[in-house]
Amino acid sequence: MHPIAKPFRFLFTVWAAVVFVALLLITAPFFFLFSILLGKRSIGPLLFLCRFIAWGLSILLVIPFRFHRNPNVDRKQAYVVVANHRSNFDAPIAAASTWGIIRFLAKKELLKIPVLGAIFRRTAVNVDRSSPESRKKSMEILAASLARGESIFLFPEGTRNKTTDQTLISFKDGAFRLAIDLQVPVLPQVYTGTDRVMPNSPMLLRPGMVHVYYLDPVSTVGMTDEDVPRLREMVKEKVREKYESAVRSGSESGSGSESGSESEEWE
Repeated sequence: MHPIAKPFRFLFTVWAAVVFVALLLITAPFFFLFSILLGKRSIGPLLFLCRFIAWGLSILLVIPFRFHRNPNVDRKQAYVVVANHRSNFDAPIAAASTWGIIRFLAKKELLKIPVLGAIFRRTAVNVDRSSPESRKKSMEILAASLARGESIFLFPEGTRNKTTDQTLISFKDGAFRLAIDLQVPVLPQVYTGTDRVMPNSPMLLRPGMVHVYYLDPVSTVGMTDEDVPRLREMVKEKVREKYESAVRSGSESGSGSESGSESEEWE
């Protein structure tokens, strides 16, 4: 790292923290207002607040999101949405890259964040990853959401990929078992650039473009529990191939675009 780069990134990270806190303070009154007035019907407006925070970070931190559309993705269809996970910055990307009513699986540690933690209690399914009972309960809640026609979002790796020599770490079965049980298609997403914007070590931010690719949905019609491993590995391979091809093309640094896909910034 260049000697000047580290102080700049430290100051930029401080600025990012100020921006994040400011966005939380701006949204806090609306959160409480929506929660009180709408009760259980507040999930839609609260998801809007999450997306407002995500887009606010994008604009104020000069981290543009570029979404590569896929005409085969039906925004009216419920999906089990999955994505690779290499950075803490993946969380706002997940909010900005989805639409409508969707339930996220969130680790319980996020509940400690002021305001945002309260929003997660209302909009996400919170799980204690160390508790088998909590994991089972979270899967039951997500299944109920799918049954109501809502999409759900999970990082199938279960945690951030902190390795430097593996594109992906092992995928867990949960997302794919739910997709098969409810006969709902899996929608793989691929994120590139988030680990450059916010690496795992040192965890200092910097400006940069983030790309989101929507892959073709994978149908689960006719699949049974015996197909879970096959579906899991099929999706993992699709995500791996797309990530590696995007990085080779230069899109990780914001300089390239995959042929055959449309690029625009969605809200």
